[in-house]
Amino acid sequence: MVHFQATRRFTSLILTAIAFITLTVNGCQQKPASPPEKITIAYTTIFNSTLVHIALVKNYFKEEGLDATPQPHAFGKLALQSMMDGKADVATVADTPIMLAVMGGKKINILAAIQTSNKNEAIVARQDRGIAKPSDLKGKKIGLTLGTTGHFFADSFLLAQGIDIKQVKIIDLKPDEMAKALATGKVDAVSTWNPTLSQLKKKLGNNGIIFFGESLYTENFCVVASQEYVKKNPEAIKKVLRALIKAETFVLEHPEEARRLVAEFLKTDKGILDETWDIFTFRVTLDQALLVDLEDQTRWAIKNQLVARRDMPNYLDFIYMDGLLAVKPAAVRIIR
Repeated sequence: MVHFQATRRFTSLILTAIAFITLTVNGCQQKPASPPEKITIAYTTIFNSTLVHIALVKNYFKEEGLDATPQPHAFGKLALQSMMDGKADVATVADTPIMLAVMGGKKINILAAIQTSNKNEAIVARQDRGIAKPSDLKGKKIGLTLGTTGHFFADSFLLAQGIDIKQVKIIDLKPDEMAKALATGKVDAVSTWNPTLSQLKKKLGNNGIIFFGESLYTENFCVVASQEYVKKNPEAIKKVLRALIKAETFVLEHPEEARRLVAEFLKTDKGILDETWDIFTFRVTLDQALLVDLEDQTRWAIKNQLVARRDMPNYLDFIYMDGLLAVKPAAVRIIR
């Protein structure tokens, strides 16, 4: 009996020793988890950046190993400027400011388009200013935000109506200045985007009229970074794109929940988001149409002497495809 107990104790000691050695070896082999990579994301507080809003709310950036600092801006031109000033690592911005930055010599990379729409820009006008049809805009005062999609859309729309941009008076306004400018008569009409577009139409009521141009322009809203940041942080770019692709899937599968989350995140009227939701396509892509769009806008900028450069840049040099090719190759449809 004594011999049996001694043997059992000895066996127990051996098993304990083996377990200790195993845990020690495994502990030495396991590397400590690396801390999340810090990144500052300059994004817009308008609906174009919905995928970023969802990625922040759902912690998709965190899931991908990023410690994301959100940096909100009223519109894309401001977010882009913050990134170019070194205050943010990536930014969300539409095609027009991107084109102007490239033509101004800025070394930036488009990582992906995250939203497209051919009905997010329009001109809202006061009918009591004698505006009942597009041709009535001739000779009127039109407010818009220079260097943005609202600027490009207004010029394209007027040209389609046979009105030269010099035949109207352009007044530079920020979106949050437009309601007052319309109410006081500082302008007769404005060219802008949602949600400002819908808000102004509601405020004008029966006195308002809205002009769309679905066949004239399709907005490409993108995520961009400096070429230097992309070169130094290719893995971070992949993490950003993977987080946005997760957001894309969530938006596609849960549109009602997505609208609720975005409205709460932006502290905005969900009703406007519900009304305008279907005009947006939220998808992470790099498409040939983006190149065509940038080239069209470049010709517009050169023609109207908005830039000093007179030649067409090769926009392939400003589109970073490796990141999206690594995480979702089917989303890249650019001829190279």
